[in-house]
Amino acid sequence: MTNPAPDEPDAAARWSDQLLGWGLPDWIVDQAPESPWGHDARRFAVDDTVDRDTTSARWAREVLPPTGGTVLDVGCGGGRSSVVLVPPANELIGVDRSGAMLDAFLDAAAGVGAVRRTVHGAWPDVAPQTPGADVVVCNHVLYDVADVVPFVLALTDHARLAVVVEIPTVHPMSVWALAWHHFWGIDRPAGPTVGDLVAVLDELELEPEHTTSPRGPVARFAVDPEHSLVAARRRLCLPAERDAELADWLATNPISWPDTVATIRWPGASAA
Repeated sequence: MTNPAPDEPDAAARWSDQLLGWGLPDWIVDQAPESPWGHDARRFAVDDTVDRDTTSARWAREVLPPTGGTVLDVGCGGGRSSVVLVPPANELIGVDRSGAMLDAFLDAAAGVGAVRRTVHGAWPDVAPQTPGADVVVCNHVLYDVADVVPFVLALTDHARLAVVVEIPTVHPMSVWALAWHHFWGIDRPAGPTVGDLVAVLDELELEPEHTTSPRGPVARFAVDPEHSLVAARRRLCLPAERDAELADWLATNPISWPDTVATIRWPGASAA
């Protein structure tokens, strides 16, 4: 097991404070037709846009056993982060809060011939019933985690060899800042960034190594124009009746998604 976390480390407090700043006023959320924080499972499905040669995939494969390795994918979505590790991995364990995501994960893992199992629930709540693995991966999740210390320590405690994390270098929701100002007249935060996360890991003495690289292609469904409009409407808490206005605004203010991601790796602590 890892050492107990220090009481409210400064870096973790800064990370939490910045993430909590992304909360929305009740008067906006209460009138929203659907939650602005939801995700469509199809966006995370495995398709032919999945890249086996991302920095994150290579860093995970570097530490996996030559054959027969096990990967735990926390916040697995449809499995885009872990199916690319087969081979050398031959067993994938997916953890997600969404049953639809886990169904997609099982299909993707079966498609690459991996032994597969799932754990349904939020991390780290389900950590006690989740088996350990050679490598733990957790991609594009941590900007949703305000209480980051127990989250990353549970990742570490489940990894025999290493934890590999990928996140955009800046908060992905920052791309909607202009739209929030235009449609609602409110300003959005700028942080946290990957530097804030690395500071947390350093403070926990996890000895992270990290690098940045261009972001690979996203799932084809995610860039479909019709889906993009629906996703923008959900993110901005707008009703369908404003689709024409929203489409016009997006045509002259296209969303510029973060094009750089960070890969962070640190040693595992599990002896199991």
